[in-house]
Order: sequence, then structure tokens, then C-alpha cells
Amino acid sequence: MIFVLVFVLGAIIGSFFNVVLLRKNTGESIIFMGSRCFSCGKKLAWWQNIPILSFIFLRGRCFYCGSRISWQYPIVEFLVGLLAVAVYWRVWGIGSILIPAPTLFDVSMKGAEKTINHLLFFSAFSALFLVAAYDFRTKIIDSHFLYIFGAFAAVEFLLRYPAGGIAGDLVSSFSIALFFYLLWRFSGGRWMGRGDANLAFFISLFLGWPMNSAALFVSFWLGGAVGILLLIFKSGKFGLKSEIPFGPFMASAAFVVWYFGDFFRELIKAFVL
Repeated sequence: MIFVLVFVLGAIIGSFFNVVLLRKNTGESIIFMGSRCFSCGKKLAWWQNIPILSFIFLRGRCFYCGSRISWQYPIVEFLVGLLAVAVYWRVWGIGSILIPAPTLFDVSMKGAEKTINHLLFFSAFSALFLVAAYDFRTKIIDSHFLYIFGAFAAVEFLLRYPAGGIAGDLVSSFSIALFFYLLWRFSGGRWMGRGDANLAFFISLFLGWPMNSAALFVSFWLGGAVGILLLIFKSGKFGLKSEIPFGPFMASAAFVVWYFGDFFRELIKAFVL
């Protein structure tokens, strides 16, 4: 039952994220202006704003004018709902033995402490989700979303080392960011965007060494796999010169490495030794 509640709350937050993503840089208020149909302009009733379910009941069309509703709405709501469940599962230690508690907490922590960490990590990955989703829509790493995630990355970085020993994480984070910057610089923006270097730095800072190196490799593996699939199944619309935003791959890799942290640590040890 708790997972259903967490999913519903996550989907509601995802509904708000849709408003943020669609009204970002449009001049429209995300708080003081109610939801409306972008085709006919009619304001939506409360029952037309139920996450996921309204899209299903309305069959993907506006109740007033019949225009199609973007699939972005239910997809974002569903993904944020899954994100909420996954973070809850991870923090409260319900998952596999391969995914022990992350750096900020352990199994001995009390309920209040776990709740704080749950909110912290869900907020951090929510900000990262907004970075990735906006990049997917516009091919732009939005600085506002990025700096919000960067603030959470700084908090995680500082709390991870209350007694010092931060040099390794800083050096690796700057090195990974420099790698992305050089890809952007020498390709003239064809291989990578300038904002990807900034995102790589904050993700690396958030994960720390050596997990940030694992996220680097996973992001390129994901990008390569998706690129191959697009070439195979959409060869008529997609080519080698097409632009694919890399932010979603970095964000996905960061979450995968964080979630399966112990697995990747053991994998890195195996390769190093």
C-alpha cells in the first residue's frame, strides 16, 4: 500500500513538472495560471487534471475541442512516480543485497533520518530529471534546473566527507567535466554540448570517485545502444548526423550507478585488481 501512495504522490509531482517544462521560458506563470488546453484555451476541470488517469479517460484528447494531448503528460507523470518509488525502495533498505544504503545513511539510521535522506535524494533526482527532460525537449541544458541539482550535489559532497579527504572527488569531477568540455570544443558542438560539461561536473561531484567514472562509461553505453536502435528501427528519419541530447543518458547513468552502487563498486574493484 505504501508503494501505491508513494507512486501517486510522485505522479502528482510529475504533473507539476509538466507545467514547469512546458511553461519554462514562455513568460507564463507556473503557479498563478491554471491548466488549460493549448489548442482551444479552455481551462481544465479538476477531473481533467488527474495524473495519468485523465489522459486515459479522455483517450488522449481535449474534452472541449478534441485536439490531441501530448504523450509527454502521462509519460512524465509515470516516470516521476516510478522515481519516487525507486528512491523510497532504495533509502528504506527494501531492495536487494546488491544495493546497500548510499553514502548518507545506513541500515542503523532511524525513521526520521531516513525520511530526511529520502526527501534529499528524491529532490536531487527530481532536479536531475528536469534537466534531462528539458534537454530532451529542447536540446538545451537549462541553467536553472542544473544549478538546483548542483546545490544538492554540493550538499551530498560535503556531507560525505565531514572529516576531509575530498581531493579525489574534486580532481575526478573536474577531469570528467574537462573531458566533456574538450569533446565540445574540438568538435565545434557536433559531438557534445557545452552544457553537458557542466552537468557532468555536478553528477561527478554527486556520485564521487570512483562511481563517477562508472557513470561516465554507463552514459556512453546507453547513448551508443540507443543510437544503434534508432538507426535500425528509424533509419528513414534518423541518421548519423542527427543530434541526440546527451543529458538524458548522463542523468539515467547517474541514477543507475547510484541505485546499484555496491554492484558497480565490486565491478570496479574486479577490473582494478
